[in-house]
Amino acid sequence: MKATDVKELYEERYGNEKLITIGKDVVELSQIEGKHGWRVGGIQVHSSGKRVVVTGGLDNLLKGAATQCVQNLNLSLGLDEYAGIPTEGHESTVDGE
Repeated sequence: MKATDVKELYEERYGNEKLITIGKDVVELSQIEGKHGWRVGGIQVHSSGKRVVVTGGLDNLLKGAATQCVQNLNLSLGLDEYAGIPTEGHESTVDGE
């Protein structure tokens, strides 16, 4: 298994999620600070193919608490999952890196 294979798995599973961004590089604070979503990147696979390292990040005051709360309330009340959650900046969930 290669890093590109792992990235493809993330893209297949999460590529259509509005609040998830899949990137190539290691996640940096400036990419997640003040954002309502989660970002994954920096995927590496050990030469043996038996160990994978993936970095991910989220702003714990937004996606980690407030956004997650609103998402769960929306779902439990039968509303659109993203009602009241700013999703701009997350239109394309797979970076062109």
